[in-house]
Amino acid sequence: MSCRTACNTSSLRPLTACALLAVSTTAHAELARPDHIADSSKRLDEIVMVMAHNAFNHAGVLPNQRLTIQQQLDRGVRGFMLDVHKKSGELYVCHGTCNPAISRVAPLSRDLETIQRFLDTHPSAVIAIHLEPYIEKADLERLRDQRPDLFKHTFNPRSPSWQAHKNWPTIKELQSSNQRLLLISQDQKISGDLTNSTSHVMFDQDIMVQNTYNIGDTIGQHDFSCTTRWNGIPLNTETGLKGWKRLFLMNHFHKVPELIHGDYDNHWEYIEAREIKHCKRMPNFVAIDSVERGDALEYVEHRNNGGVVAYEGDDATQNVVCGFSSAIAHNWSMKDGERLGCENDEMRSLKIRGVKKGQRITFHDRADGGRDDDFGVLNIDRDIPWDSPVVLNTLDSVQYRPAFRYLYSGGNGLAGKVSHIKVEPAASPHGEAAVILMRGDGGTQRISCAFGLTRSSFWNIKNEPSCHNDDARSVKVMAAKKGTVITLYDSPSGSTSDDYTTFRIKQDLTKVWTVVTLEESGENEYMAVKHHHVNGLNGKVSAVRVSVP
Repeated sequence: MSCRTACNTSSLRPLTACALLAVSTTAHAELARPDHIADSSKRLDEIVMVMAHNAFNHAGVLPNQRLTIQQQLDRGVRGFMLDVHKKSGELYVCHGTCNPAISRVAPLSRDLETIQRFLDTHPSAVIAIHLEPYIEKADLERLRDQRPDLFKHTFNPRSPSWQAHKNWPTIKELQSSNQRLLLISQDQKISGDLTNSTSHVMFDQDIMVQNTYNIGDTIGQHDFSCTTRWNGIPLNTETGLKGWKRLFLMNHFHKVPELIHGDYDNHWEYIEAREIKHCKRMPNFVAIDSVERGDALEYVEHRNNGGVVAYEGDDATQNVVCGFSSAIAHNWSMKDGERLGCENDEMRSLKIRGVKKGQRITFHDRADGGRDDDFGVLNIDRDIPWDSPVVLNTLDSVQYRPAFRYLYSGGNGLAGKVSHIKVEPAASPHGEAAVILMRGDGGTQRISCAFGLTRSSFWNIKNEPSCHNDDARSVKVMAAKKGTVITLYDSPSGSTSDDYTTFRIKQDLTKVWTVVTLEESGENEYMAVKHHHVNGLNGKVSAVRVSVP
């Protein structure tokens, strides 16, 4: 059914439900937040961490990482694979023969201290360390005796706090108990309680499943299949220690850590396909090289909190442009630099999943978030589960679904032209409300100017640099609050001695209504329009007044 036939009108030309807008704010580039967990009631087995493969190895000829442990923490990495060797009676992180010309060689205590300080200063952080140990348990216990502070945040599944638990604790429980450091070993001999302490090391085969680690021996090989690393523990094994659900460590890296692998292996499509098509199980740890390359940080931010994935084609087809969470406030211009892989002027459609009611995302053609060019606002009206995604077919047309309203306003297209995005995790009611002045009759042609309906104000269009004086011939009113009054004037001072037209909102609008001309009066259940005629207002609007109750 068309917008025009859906509207109930009297003598007024039909006020048609059709499109939308958003608030302009200063834009800036931002980074992904894979560590952010919007819902702390999720259990440990319900979240994902980026795990840095050979996290310690950020120096030498073949570094696995280009960021230090501190830099990895700052970027949101919360899982760290550490190879531990004994050298000259001390414990070191290093690779293979511990040759400093090949890999970084450093005291284990140094990296543990970096992580411990971070836990001290970030009380919400939960961190996992996966040890590949070439030491004895007594060596680790000796370090613990020398530096008990390095182990003070350790999680212990034997703790009385967890005896009644049928599954892993929630993130909130880990935070409140201050047991926020998971020590995991791939060698059973150093697992268990550390003598004379409450510190505990978990044996990985007791608590998780894990796939084989090698995507390929060379740059040209890419095997994304997903087979278990341990005979006798298939990837679909559900429970482990204490009957708790097994965690899944998804290894996702090449045998040799070439820098180019980070760009390729860590691409959104390959991580997603590894999870959904091959492993067929949500990972709790995504182990990668070059954590800052590709889209792994962005993927995990989205996976933990829900959000949108943007595509190059209509109907969520072709390549993924980028993805981001709708549970984290974002406000950035793609022209300031890519964020989440969001290239400028690329996205055309969206897949929406795991989002919560009340969230709002606004897309602008203008890089500064201005509303004098095409823009669209996505309002989430119902929770959309992760496993039941919905698709926004195109950014170029209004779409109303039970779970969302996408209000589009413009005249020359937004699909493939998005340059600015704003995300509001808890959007204010009617926060997107606006009156949009259009250059053509019936809400057609390009936007002449747009004004917010969130506060009372007066604008002389001649003084508005992004507006066009004596240009508008129709308007779109969107998501307006009951009692809002909008007046358009021929006079730049708002004088009523020349033409003016008043629009009074009779009940809350959640859609966009188009008034096809500025020179007629009429009324329906949503809006009353009164035109005061002298010599015509179409193409002569010079001022706007908004009164908000």
